[in-house]
Amino acid sequence: MINKIKYTYILLFLFILNCGYQPIFQSKEINFTIGKIESIGNEKLNRIIVKRLENYKDFDNNKKTLDLEINTNINKITSSKDTKGNPKTFRIELSTILKIYDSKKLIFTNNFLEFSNYNNMSSKFDLKNYENKIKNNLLEKISGDIIIFLKTINI
Repeated sequence: MINKIKYTYILLFLFILNCGYQPIFQSKEINFTIGKIESIGNEKLNRIIVKRLENYKDFDNNKKTLDLEINTNINKITSSKDTKGNPKTFRIELSTILKIYDSKKLIFTNNFLEFSNYNNMSSKFDLKNYENKIKNNLLEKISGDIIIFLKTINI
């Protein structure tokens, strides 16, 4: 019985090693470099996205240089109210419009939209902290989506 378990673990380990898994964000096969990044809209949110994209800036001079324009907006919506009219649930929507330029010529435009629903809290301090965590998570998701989009477009 113990030998079966050992063989199963060894077989599973070998299968996982040979499946061809490669991390997306650590791929060395990048066919672009980011030149100038212009941000419009909410500057605080754009700074987080731009900071994540800095790793791809001036990556290699032999690659295609892309200039980006990032426009990020956030909306906080009251989704539902209780019988007294107080907010019960909220929805945060984070929208980022990415425009990609090559030699000042617009080549791609893409809209990234992420949202999250959450309940109201009795402590406004805790609610604000929770909203900030949600915003950061949504921004990380959008940043990842932008990087994947840049890697997959054919330039």
